[in-house]
Amino acid sequence: MVGRLVRAGGSLLAALAIVTGGVVTGVGSAGAAGMGGSGSACETCFDNSFRDYQYRGDILVDYRGPGSVAVGQEAAFTAEFVARHFGPGPMPDVKVATVTHRAPEGFEFVGAEVTAYDWTPGKYPMTPLDASVTVDPVTGYLTLTAPAGGWAIPGIADADEPGTTRTGSVIAKLRYRATKSVSDGVSNLTFTGTDVPASDGWVTTGTTRVDAGPQGLGGFGSSGS
Repeated sequence: MVGRLVRAGGSLLAALAIVTGGVVTGVGSAGAAGMGGSGSACETCFDNSFRDYQYRGDILVDYRGPGSVAVGQEAAFTAEFVARHFGPGPMPDVKVATVTHRAPEGFEFVGAEVTAYDWTPGKYPMTPLDASVTVDPVTGYLTLTAPAGGWAIPGIADADEPGTTRTGSVIAKLRYRATKSVSDGVSNLTFTGTDVPASDGWVTTGTTRVDAGPQGLGGFGSSGS
C-alpha cells in the first residue's frame, strides 16, 4: 500500500501512508487538542523520560517517551506490548490490532515503525511488521493499524522450564519533531486487540516539555492538556 487515502469511521482521513518493511512515513501533523485522557501524567519519570504501563485484558502496554526535548529535535514515543503471562503453561494467543496516539502539543509527525521481538536465546531477532497510518483531520490523533488478523505477540518456549512459554513483544515506535516550545505537553495512547475491553479514554499518559532551541526559537505555548 503506497500513497493510499484511508477511510475510517465514515470520515476521510487525509493522511498518506507509505509502508515498507514495518516503516511508516506520514504526511501531516499530529497533536491537536481533543478529548481528555483517563491516565495521570508522568507518574514514573526518570532519566529525562517518562514511563507508564497498564494492562488491558491479557495485554500489557509499556509506554515511554522523552521528558524534555528542544525545538527542532526529533523524539520517539514507544509503546511495547507483551502478553499477560506468568509462570508455567502456554502463553495466551493475543494480537494487537490498532494503536492510537495523541502527541503533545508542538510536535509534528515524522514516521513510525512496528516490530516484533521474540527473545530467542542468543538471537533476539527484531522482525519488521507491516502497518498503515491515519491522522484524524479533526483531533490530530494518529492511528497505526495492523493488517487483517493483527500483530501477534510472539512467544518462545523456555528451555530452562519445560512447558513454559515466555512472552515476546510487539513494539510501535512513533517519531515526531518538536516545532515550538511547550511547558507541559501531555501525550496519550490507547490500543485495541484480542479480548481488549473497550476503553473509556486513554490507557496511558506521559508529559514532555519542549525547550527553545539554541537560536531561541519559539515561545512557550499552552500546556496541550
